[in-house]
Formats: sequence, structure tokens, C-alpha cells
Amino acid sequence: MIVGIGRGPLSYFVWKYLRDFDFIGNTVLPYPLFYDAKRELLASKSAYVNYLRKLQLRRKEVKIAVYPDYVSPHKVNVSLSLLKSIEFIVPIHSLEDIAIVEELKNLGFSVYYGFASDPRYRSYTLSEFMRAAKGRKWYLGVSTKRELQEALKYEFDGADVTAYLFGKNKDRKNVLKMYRMLTEFIKQISKSRAKQTSIYDFFAFTGGKHD
Repeated sequence: MIVGIGRGPLSYFVWKYLRDFDFIGNTVLPYPLFYDAKRELLASKSAYVNYLRKLQLRRKEVKIAVYPDYVSPHKVNVSLSLLKSIEFIVPIHSLEDIAIVEELKNLGFSVYYGFASDPRYRSYTLSEFMRAAKGRKWYLGVSTKRELQEALKYEFDGADVTAYLFGKNKDRKNVLKMYRMLTEFIKQISKSRAKQTSIYDFFAFTGGKHD
């Protein structure tokens, strides 16, 4: 499973202390390799235009990016042709949004179906999503033990994680402890799917958020 880390203290920590590990850029994609700018997209209905233009400028740095919510590629006011090297995650708020995934696929893009971890932002269940999404799947916003377990149990192809997964704030400020938690997490997540259930042991010492 690929792990994305959005912009913030966690991605800065990974670049500062783990950048020389082989998994960076492969299994683990810290910002900007994984690109998600929620605040920018929430600014206004047309905010996606600036978001996509910024992606164009950074397209050589970005591997996977979250696609703007609800926006059909046939209706964007930005040329998407420069972004063919980027793999998009399409947030699925309702199962009707699956049409956006299909439109991007038809345009030659590599795409993930994005499952919204927060039930407030989706109108379907996980089971309904698994039946409807015919392709690679991404678990958006893993911040608890339960969400990580779901991502592994249902064999999602990728997930982006938040700092809440790695214990309390005081734990995350401890450089040695944070280093240990991250390296252990990545070792476990990098194992074959047959062995990925061992990630549950990760929480025995992280104290990560459970629900």
C-alpha cells in the first residue's frame, strides 16, 4: 500500500529525518510527492482553477494528487494535458462522483477512487463503495486505528495518513520516539499484503488515536 503524507509537520519530519531511506518516493510519498491542498480548494467554487494551475507548475515534483471535488474534467477552465504524469485521487462524496473517475480514465489519466473516511462527507457505506469502485482505491484521511485497519482489511491501494495516527502531541514532539514510530510503521506497511495484518501491532507502542 502506498502512503501519502500531506503538507504539514509530519511531511517536514519525514523529509528531514527519513529522506535517505529507499521507501521515500516509492512506498511513502510526503508532500509535495503527495499533493493535497484542502484549504485552497475550500476557498471558493472556482478555487480549483488555481489549485490545478499550481499543480501544472509543480508537475515534475508531484506523483499523486487529490483531484478537485465534484469537478468534471470536461468542465474545467484549465488544460489538463500538462498533468498526464500525475496520478489523481478522485474524492467520492456520492456514488455519482464515480462518473468523474471514468471521465478522467477516458482522457488517459491514471486514477484512484477516493473513499472519504469521514462519513459526514459521503452518502454511502464502505461496502457500497467497494462494490461500486471498479479499479484502484485510495483511503482518504487515515487518522485512527480503525481507519487504518479498514484500509488494510479491504486492501486499498493507497492511503494518506495524518499526524493523529502517531500518538499524542507530546509524543510527536519527541524526535526519537517519532522517528521510531514512523520507521516501524513504514516497515510494517511495506510488507506483503499477506503479512500486513502485523501493522495492528504498531499501535501497541504508538498510542495512536483509535476512533
